[in-house]
Amino acid sequence: MTLYEKLAKVEAKVGGIEEKLGLPQRRHLLVRRIVHNHTAKTSTITDTLISPRPYITNVPPRLVNLQVASEGVDNLFISASDLQAEIPRTYPKSFFTVHGGVKTMYMVDPPLTQDGAIAYANPITKTLDGYFSKLIYLSDNDPTRWILVLRMEADRR
Repeated sequence: MTLYEKLAKVEAKVGGIEEKLGLPQRRHLLVRRIVHNHTAKTSTITDTLISPRPYITNVPPRLVNLQVASEGVDNLFISASDLQAEIPRTYPKSFFTVHGGVKTMYMVDPPLTQDGAIAYANPITKTLDGYFSKLIYLSDNDPTRWILVLRMEADRR
C-alpha cells in the first residue's frame, strides 16, 4: 500500500467525521453508470452512492472561465453555476471516466429512504426524481482526492 493510498483512506475517515458532525457541504452524490449492450439492445444501470459523502460546493472563482477539453466539444468553459465535488481517491479513475459503451451520470442529493437507500420513483426501471449532472472536468492534481466539476443537465430528468 502506497503512502497516497493511506492518505486517501485518512481523507475518507475525516470525511466520515465531518459527516457525523453535520457539515452542510457534505452532500450525497449518486453515480449512475449505464452499460449499453448493442447486440442484445439492452442497458444495465448500476447506481452507486459515494461514501463518505463528498464535499460539494460551487466552483471556486479561480476556475471560472477556465477552458476544459472534453470529447466531442470544442469550447467548454467552467461557469460559476457548476459544482465541485471532492472525493477521496478510494475509487479508481476509471470509475468516473466514460469509456467504451459506458455512460456515467451524476446526481447531487438524490432521493433517499430513511435507511439511506436510494428511493426510486419506479424500482423496475430505476427512474429517479431529480436532475442529473455530467462530468466536465476531472482533476487529478491532488494525490489524495479527486476533484470533479459537474454541470447540471437542465433539459433532462
